[in-house]
Amino acid sequence: MCSRWFLQVKKDANGYPIGNDITADVAIRRAINYAIDRKQLADQVMEGHAIPAYSAVQGLPWQGQSVAFKDGDSEKARTILEEAGWKVGKDGVRVKDGKEARLTLWYASGDSTRRDLAEAVRAMLEPVGIQISLQSGSWETVERHMHANPTLFGWGSLDPMELFHHYSNQAAGVEYYNPGYYSNPVVEQHLKQAIDAPDWQKALPFWQQVEWDGKQGAGVQGDAAWAWLLNIQHTYLANPCIDLGKGAPEIHGSWSLLNNLDEWTWTCR
Repeated sequence: MCSRWFLQVKKDANGYPIGNDITADVAIRRAINYAIDRKQLADQVMEGHAIPAYSAVQGLPWQGQSVAFKDGDSEKARTILEEAGWKVGKDGVRVKDGKEARLTLWYASGDSTRRDLAEAVRAMLEPVGIQISLQSGSWETVERHMHANPTLFGWGSLDPMELFHHYSNQAAGVEYYNPGYYSNPVVEQHLKQAIDAPDWQKALPFWQQVEWDGKQGAGVQGDAAWAWLLNIQHTYLANPCIDLGKGAPEIHGSWSLLNNLDEWTWTCR
């Protein structure tokens, strides 16, 4: 699960607004990432059935080596905001150039997991001076707002093209991909090098540089284009006599438990 918070641009092909003046500031995006306590989300909201995620491809080979960071750090979030000129106003909400750090976080209605995560994120951001209001609706409604407002999404794939879909300007506004219209020419170059590589081994180093290459990237050390939250663990009822083997991480919206069906064994006699 992740929240997308990003760029100030114009309007999409349907006339829906893109971006806002608050999350257009990288300091806001970084502060959000540092203020959120992902382990607390995993332990309390998901009752232990999730692990913290700091990357679009958490735990997969194409994840960079330096994308993780110490989160749940409200003090660091406050420092980032202070140094960027976001000062605490009378009501505790930060202000810069006459603009208050107030945002609306959208999520799809009818999903208690998204609702509970949204409420928890709101509670974590309030102490650092970022005020979040929550709105839910059908996906048709969310689509009208997701380019200009933080939005709670569920993603997941075992394909490195997930990085392209989230961070390439070629994917911007295509269905639900790159809804914040994120664009960085250096990131784009890493993506192109990975896709153009002759095999996956040669592509791997380029994929790993997308979120952070030591100088810039889409991750929190760079542009902080997304706030990744959790990898949710699917829960199944299984016969104790079945050994399921070692399966791959399960992607969002797919029944990949069956991917290693040929490795299952019956252990009872």
